[in-house]
Amino acid sequence: MTDILIKKFIEKVKLESTYNKFLKKDIIYQLISIFNRDYEKLTYTKKIKDPLEFALKFYKHYNNDYYSMIIEGLKNSNIIISQTLKKSFTDLDINVTYIKLIGDDSDIFILVHELAHYIDRNSTPMIIPSKYDFLGEVFSFYIEKQLEIWLDNDEYKNLINIRRNNRMYYESQMLEAIEYELYCEKIYKEEGQITESSLSIDKVKTVMKYDTDGSVVNYLLRYPLANILSTYLMDNNLIQTDNEIYIKCLNINLYEVLNSYSEIKKLK
Repeated sequence: MTDILIKKFIEKVKLESTYNKFLKKDIIYQLISIFNRDYEKLTYTKKIKDPLEFALKFYKHYNNDYYSMIIEGLKNSNIIISQTLKKSFTDLDINVTYIKLIGDDSDIFILVHELAHYIDRNSTPMIIPSKYDFLGEVFSFYIEKQLEIWLDNDEYKNLINIRRNNRMYYESQMLEAIEYELYCEKIYKEEGQITESSLSIDKVKTVMKYDTDGSVVNYLLRYPLANILSTYLMDNNLIQTDNEIYIKCLNINLYEVLNSYSEIKKLK
């Protein structure tokens, strides 16, 4: 099994090395530096009995048009919610959003996040146009942080802190995978090959656990980037309407933003 995994990884590196990365290498490594902390994954509480009802109340408060869109999607089975699903995703061919619940209080954030993707895809115009798919997670992160404001009181402060911590945990893992992938690509480009003996099986596993088509680097980069950009947009009150999000992001000087968040404690 290990030999098969390594062989698949080598082929993945060869293919990945042909893809252009949507961020410059120095920006990628600055992101890696920002998230280079030892995070411990925290366990969520189990206090919210009906997370969907909770999510719907939030959306009704935040934007009634979004709320109506979600209700219509649920009625027409364009939104499928279940704990038995393998993962959350949107099938672009049939425009159905599948949301996998976990069974703890993270479900409120999962629902709000994935429903934001549904809203994005069904808005006219789209909130994040398809040609800017590298910004595809920004709106969902932004809405999550609007949820935090709505929740922010003594009862839910612990839940919010757990969510913030676990975002960093998962994104630090993503960037660890990106760093090793880029390291192996560099070796392949310089030497024309990668030997199995030169690879770390543990680090290979950090990359191969992400099951995605196309560029794994570009796919994973969207998450830490979205975390930083959504925080920056909110900290600086840059958004009047959600349709401004992608425009503001495109006009942001990313070097300045990364420098301003060089201390991870500033992220939310």
